[in-house]
Amino acid sequence: MKLLQGSNDEQRMVGLLLATKIVAGDDLQAVRKVFDAIGFPFLKRLLKTGTGKAKKGAAAAGLQQEKEQQRAYLNLALSIIAAFCRVPELAARDDTIGIVPILVETLASKDEEKKDADDNDDDATAAAAVADCFECLLAIGSASEKGLEAIHGHSVLMIVASQLRDAPPTSLAIPIGVRLLEFMLATANSEEDLAKCSQYLVGVIPVVARQLVSRQDILKFEALSLLHRLLASQFSDFMQIAVQKAPPFDVDWADQVRSGLGLVLHNRVDVKLKQLALELAEALVQLIGDSWLVGTMKIPDEQRRVPSDRFFLLILETLRVETAVLLNEVARIAFDNSGGTLVAQNPEAAMKQRQLATFFFLLEHIMNVVAEQQDAGGNLGELAMEKAIVALDEVVGVILEFLEDAQEHGIARGDMLLAAARLVGRYLAEAPSAHHNQVLKLLGFLLSVTNEGQDSAIQAVVFFLPALSQLTTEVDGCKALVECEGHKQIVEFAQAAAQTGGPGFQGPIVDSCDSLLNLLNKKDVLRGLNVVDFIPALPALAAWALQGQPVMECALVASLCTIVLGLTSENQLSHFLAPSDMQSIFSVILINLERCQRAERLEEPAEEEDLWDITVSGCAACMQQYPSLKHMIRSSTWLDCFLGKRPVTATLEEVTANPSLQMLLASIFTN
Repeated sequence: MKLLQGSNDEQRMVGLLLATKIVAGDDLQAVRKVFDAIGFPFLKRLLKTGTGKAKKGAAAAGLQQEKEQQRAYLNLALSIIAAFCRVPELAARDDTIGIVPILVETLASKDEEKKDADDNDDDATAAAAVADCFECLLAIGSASEKGLEAIHGHSVLMIVASQLRDAPPTSLAIPIGVRLLEFMLATANSEEDLAKCSQYLVGVIPVVARQLVSRQDILKFEALSLLHRLLASQFSDFMQIAVQKAPPFDVDWADQVRSGLGLVLHNRVDVKLKQLALELAEALVQLIGDSWLVGTMKIPDEQRRVPSDRFFLLILETLRVETAVLLNEVARIAFDNSGGTLVAQNPEAAMKQRQLATFFFLLEHIMNVVAEQQDAGGNLGELAMEKAIVALDEVVGVILEFLEDAQEHGIARGDMLLAAARLVGRYLAEAPSAHHNQVLKLLGFLLSVTNEGQDSAIQAVVFFLPALSQLTTEVDGCKALVECEGHKQIVEFAQAAAQTGGPGFQGPIVDSCDSLLNLLNKKDVLRGLNVVDFIPALPALAAWALQGQPVMECALVASLCTIVLGLTSENQLSHFLAPSDMQSIFSVILINLERCQRAERLEEPAEEEDLWDITVSGCAACMQQYPSLKHMIRSSTWLDCFLGKRPVTATLEEVTANPSLQMLLASIFTN
C-alpha cells in the first residue's frame, strides 16, 4: 500500500506489479483498497503510455524494444482495470466509462499485433489483453445506463465479433467474449445496427458452435444462449440471410450445433435450456432443411461411433414428453374464460403458445423425415423408424385430446388451435387409419377451426385434404364427412383455390377433386348428399383446367364435372350457372374425349385411361339431358377426325374398339 501511494510513478508501478501477485481478482474488498490507493489518474497515464499516446513525434515510434515495453504497460493497465471493473461502482464511474474508446482502439489494433507476433508467448499475452478488454466492456455496460450507452456507441459490436471470430480455439478471450457478445445483442435497441454487423456476426457462429459441443461447463449454456440470440431471436431473419450469403466455413458448424444440442438434450437440464435448444433446432431446420435432423453427433472423447439417428431420436423423445406437458398447461391457462377463442390472456400464456409453435414446427418436419425415409430409404434404421412412428402416434393422440377439450369448451378459433389441426392433418396424410374412430368423431370440429379474426375455415380444410382423399375411399369416412357437411367446405375450397390458381394450389385442388369424386361414387349409400352442393366449384375448376393444366389434372376435373352433370340436367343446371360457365365445363369434357380417342389410336399415352373412361361413359349416359353438349360434340372437329372417311354404313365396332366410346357415339347420333 505504501508503494501504491508512493511519491513517484516508479514506486506505484512496483506496487501494482506486487498487487497483481498478491491480490486475488475476485477479492473485491482488496481490489477496492488497491484502487483507492493508486487512484485513476495514474492508471490513465499508464494506459496512455501503453497505447503510445504519452509520447509524440519520432520518439513515440520507438524501436522494437520500446514497442514491447509499451505493450507490457498496456497489458498491465488492462489487467488492473479489468480487476477494478469487477467492482460495479468502480465500473460505473465516469472516468472508467471514459476509457471505452481506448479499449475499442486497443481491440482494433490487436489484428496488427498478430502480424508482428513472433511466438506463442506473444499470442497468449495478446489473448489475455483481448480478454481484459472484453471484461472491462462487459462490466462497464452492465454497471450503468451511461456505460451501456457507451459500449453501444463506438462500433464495439463489430470489433468484438471480429476478435471473437479470429480467436484460436483455446483462447482465453472466448468465454468472456461470448458473454460480452450475448449481453450486447440482448441490450441492443436498434435492429438496423445489428443488421449492419450481420456479416461480422456470421463469422462468430463456428467459434460459438465449437464451444457448444466441446465445453462441459457453464460456457456450453452461454454458447447455447448466444447461438439462440443469433439464429432464433427477433433479428434472426437477416442473420439467416447473412449465413446463406457467407462463404463456406472451414468447419461444418451446423454439425457441431447438432452435436452440442444432442448433448444438451441428453442430459437433465432445466426446461428453459431445453426450450432454447429446441428453438435453435427449429432455426437450423429453417436454414438448412429437414436433412439436418438426421446426421452424426461428434462427441468429444467418445471413441465409439455415434449412430446417425441418435440426435433425431433425442429430439423426438424430448418433444414427445414436453408437448404433452405443455399442452396440459396451455389448456389449463387458456380454456377457462376464453370467449370462444384460444388467445394468450397474459405473458405466460403467450410464451407457452410460442413454445408450442416450436414443438409443432419440429414435429411436422420430423414427420417429413419419416415419410421421406419410408419412400426412399435413408439414414434411419428400422428400429429408429419404429420408435419414431410410435412416438409420433402418441403425440398426435395427445393433440387430439387437446382438440377434443377445445371442442367441449366451445373454442374453435385461435392460431394455436389451427396449428394443432395442421399437425394432425399432416400426420393423417401419412397414416390415414391412425386414431380412426377419434378422428371421424372429431372431423367436423377439425374442419371448422380458424385463425383469430377469421370466419372461413378454408385453411383447416387445406391441411386435411390429403387425409380426406384417403379417408373417403371408405364408406364410414364419407358418412362422417357428409354428416358434418365437410363436403361443402371442400367445394368452397376447390372453388377459391381454382380461382386463385398458382402452382402451390395444384396438389390441394387434386386432393379436393379426389375427395369429391369418392363421395359421388358412394352417393347411393350417403344420406344428405345433394348434387346442388357440388355445382359451385365446377366453373372455377373447369376454367382452371383450361389454363393448360397437366393431363391428369384436366382429366380429374372432367370426370368430376361429368358425374355431377349426370345427376341433373341442362335445364336445372342453367338455374345455377351462366351460359359461359356451362361452356367452360363442356369444353373440358370435350378436350378429354379427344385425348381418350387419341390414346386409343396410340397417339398419346393412356395414363389417365380410368378417368377418361369415367368421362366418356358419363357423357354417354347423360347426352340426352344436355342438348348443348351434344351439339358441341356433333359440330366439333374431333368427331370428324374420329369418324374419318368411313362409309355411313360403318358399324360402331369398326369405328372404335372402346365400349364406352361406342356408347357415346350411339348417344350422339340418337335424336
